[in-house]
Amino acid sequence: MQTAFDYIVLGAGSAGSIVAAELCKALPDSSVLLVEAGPKIAADENVIWDPTQWALVAQQGKWEWGYESVPQKNLNNRVIKIGRAKGLGGCAIHNAMVYVRGGYRGFDHWAASGNLGWSYKEVLPYFEKVEDTLLVTIAKSDPLIDALVAACRQQGIPYNANYNQNSDQVCIAPFQFAISPTHRRETSYSSFLPQTPPNLTVLTHCLIERIIIDNSQTARGVVLRDLANGTVREVSASQEVVLSAGTIGSPQLLMLSGVGDPDELAQFQIPVVSALPGVGKNFQDDLFVTAGFQSPQPLPPQPYGLMGTVIFANSTNHNPLLGTDLESSLATSSMAGMPGNLPKDSWYLYPNIQLLKSRGTVKLRSENPMDKPIIDPNFLDDPSDIQNCLDGLKLAMQIGNDTALSDWASEQLMPTQDDDLEAYIRQTADTCYHYAGTCKMGIDVDAVVTPDLKVRGVHNLRVIDASIIPTTVSGNTAAATMMIAMKGSELILQDT
Repeated sequence: MQTAFDYIVLGAGSAGSIVAAELCKALPDSSVLLVEAGPKIAADENVIWDPTQWALVAQQGKWEWGYESVPQKNLNNRVIKIGRAKGLGGCAIHNAMVYVRGGYRGFDHWAASGNLGWSYKEVLPYFEKVEDTLLVTIAKSDPLIDALVAACRQQGIPYNANYNQNSDQVCIAPFQFAISPTHRRETSYSSFLPQTPPNLTVLTHCLIERIIIDNSQTARGVVLRDLANGTVREVSASQEVVLSAGTIGSPQLLMLSGVGDPDELAQFQIPVVSALPGVGKNFQDDLFVTAGFQSPQPLPPQPYGLMGTVIFANSTNHNPLLGTDLESSLATSSMAGMPGNLPKDSWYLYPNIQLLKSRGTVKLRSENPMDKPIIDPNFLDDPSDIQNCLDGLKLAMQIGNDTALSDWASEQLMPTQDDDLEAYIRQTADTCYHYAGTCKMGIDVDAVVTPDLKVRGVHNLRVIDASIIPTTVSGNTAAATMMIAMKGSELILQDT
């Protein structure tokens, strides 16, 4: 295999696939290596490509890293599964295919914090560029959804035909999914790299052990391990190394390469290349809570991985003019991957509580790149987060019990009337898989990358993925991650 390239992109997920595609397209005379620890996804792997099967993917270890959190003291010491996909396409092979740009206020906050060029107005063209290639389906309605729309209106939540065109508004709207017209899942890899460009080399089943950084603090290449036979080799990059391993993988690789908190690196005798205490800090995620209802009649069939509608709200004030911090998806008992003990014809509101204030960490377990990192989301550490969860759960219960849904909700199944709501949340709340922030972008002392996504203190090394998000926005992370990749690709090209 070739051992020298112009650019090396580490991670073939939602960000890395786009970066590799954009570099290959803009620089046809440059060579690009895209490295992925997981496999190529076969075209007949229906559990992945069939949108209705999405929840089964994360339940099968074949495409997962198998991560878990440390026990969460504020969630009754429960250990939370930390989903991270392994394969070409990254977490887009196991997510719910939801496409939400995110509330404009969140991006404007990035810019106001010193990240020039990252306001909503400035990132919007990159969302639109993603959408020129990624196939997005707007879900169709059904009688249950029509009743939900009526219930939301009675609760002061208006209808919005396109939430991505009217960002950050309290509303109920048709969900938008990364699903093709032929009803197949779309990932960044399948959409942006349907064929391999002649100047792109793709390595699968290949673990990145560390980034090679020389004495001039310049990234020169990477050390790779072939997971099939254990062979270790070095590959060089003449221009840049781009780290797109995600919110968990990117800080782990930086630390293994000597970029991080000196005190933590010293525990494993890793020489410090760049002292950046913020690496692995600032871990953010959303939590979801559940309100369940029994329907007295058969539920409509669901052609997507979730019901085809979504509710955006403000958990404490439902004024449509205010920004949102809650996104509620819905599901039915008959959907693939749902627990088998659910009552027939039951349905569930899942308020995703967003913009939480608690911050967690990703730390090394050892200096061995094969060892899983220590992940502590630190859920509900900030006292305001439990109140937001309570407010979101109460809103879901109000909607589900609204008179407009009387034909579809004869009984509230969960939480029960006897449940203490705070205790119920601490026992049942779970991750939304919306991880972000562990290599945050900024101009403060805790920032890991600059606003042009360059790792501080290291030349020719950038991080381009969800880990650079300084503060989460109200929405799923997939679309924002793809936007970051599109903008990040342009930032690289501006330096050529």
